[in-house]
Parts: sequence; structure tokens; C-alpha cells
Amino acid sequence: MGLEYRNLMEEVVLQNVDTVMAAEGGCTCDACKSDVIAYTLNHLPAHYVATRQGGLMVKLESYALQARADVVAALSEAVVLVAKSPRHGR
Repeated sequence: MGLEYRNLMEEVVLQNVDTVMAAEGGCTCDACKSDVIAYTLNHLPAHYVATRQGGLMVKLESYALQARADVVAALSEAVVLVAKSPRHGR
């Protein structure tokens, strides 16, 4: 039996990154998107859960509703920061 765990915060960030990047008008290339995701995850608390046979999806849905405002705010901050100094322009 293997270990199973996921960071729910990562799932919530990934669900919202495209929408927030489009709304903020920042570059959506892979380098900028990766930087936005990494910055955001480094500035939000991790929320790990042990998973088993689909239980993750139920937990993810309930957690996503609670964390969405914090995630959107952190993503918005990250988009603005990355836009000021995009890695793809170096």
C-alpha cells in the first residue's frame, strides 16, 4: 500500500490561475504562468490531505470555496509582480 497525499492549495491555485491571469492582463506564456503559480504557492499555506479512492474531490470542493478569496488575492499579487519583471524577457 503506497502513501497518498495531495496539497489542496495547489489544486485550488491551478483551478484559478488562468482566470486571474486573464483578468489582470498579464502575460500568459508558460514561463510567466509557472512563475505566478510558484510565487502564489510560496505565499499561501499548504493544506495537505491524505487521499483515498476519490475522497480528494469531496475535500477539494469544500476547501476550494473557503480558500478561493485568499487564492485569488495571492494570484493577483503574483501576476502584477511577475509582469513587472517577466523571466521570458531576459
